[in-house]
Amino acid sequence: MTKTTEGGSQTLGRGLEALTLIGESATPLSVSELAGKLGVHRSMAYRLVKTFEQYGFVERNPAGELELGARLGALARNVAKSLQAAAAPHLATVSDELQMTALLVVFDGEAAVTLSTAEPRLADATVAQRPGTRHPIDNGAPGRVIRSMLNPEEHPAKHYEFSHDEVIPGLTSIAVPLLLPQGKPAAIAVIYPPLERDQEHIAQVLKEASARISTALGLRLA
Repeated sequence: MTKTTEGGSQTLGRGLEALTLIGESATPLSVSELAGKLGVHRSMAYRLVKTFEQYGFVERNPAGELELGARLGALARNVAKSLQAAAAPHLATVSDELQMTALLVVFDGEAAVTLSTAEPRLADATVAQRPGTRHPIDNGAPGRVIRSMLNPEEHPAKHYEFSHDEVIPGLTSIAVPLLLPQGKPAAIAVIYPPLERDQEHIAQVLKEASARISTALGLRLA
């Protein structure tokens, strides 16, 4: 969705919109597709992309399509350090116990953002999710958990949220709410290949970890 920029830089606003489109797209975008979504000429989109590439904010996959770059992940890791520090050991415990990649997902005002991850230490192969990855709160298990926290009347909370083949093609996710100070919406989740697993058990492991993280942040849970 194109946004008007009032009292600011139109170029900067367009650049931020382009990063958002690249980050939220279900599949990598080409420069032409990005130009179409922005409503600008391909040459302007190309200049934006070249600038992003120079700063490491955007990378091209082997097909030449656009993905968020590692620099954004590094910036994301510097956000909410106290939250990340509190969550890190509990995400690692979840990951090792379930042998799945565990995620801490927060709401940035517009989308669900993966703030940090933990991968099982003894697994032969793991599923990676880059910190800084964004997706709409209508999609994916952690996104819908956050959506319920934001609007419980329209989207009543469930025991846990489940998704498959949504944010990351071919993968399954289970997520539960994470209570933070000031009531900020967040979730912890796992992602894994489509295997037969006890969803209730996974959700319970996540709920126990969520409670430990909230307690570590100073919240008193009933």
